[in-house]
Amino acid sequence: MTEADFTWNVPVELELPCGLTRRFLNAYDALDFLDAEWPTRRGPAYERALRLCRIALRGARATELARSAFIAAAGEAGMRQCSNPRKQMVSFLPRARSAVA
Repeated sequence: MTEADFTWNVPVELELPCGLTRRFLNAYDALDFLDAEWPTRRGPAYERALRLCRIALRGARATELARSAFIAAAGEAGMRQCSNPRKQMVSFLPRARSAVA
């Protein structure tokens, strides 16, 4: 199974409590955030999101369910989906190097 098998059709962009915006592309990104950085770590929506993200990593059938559960957990934790995706986006991708002449 490849990353493309559990990538969401539409990324989820959340406004974090610190004011930054972060984009989640798939169940792996969401599960990592739920496990390592989630602000509350409790609640029924949080537990459901954890469970469905883990299931989505084992089989692509639960991928969009995991996305919906992740959005619900974010709402439960007081985070909302970003309405302005350009606002202070946090990116963990390497920057392209400019060509040296």
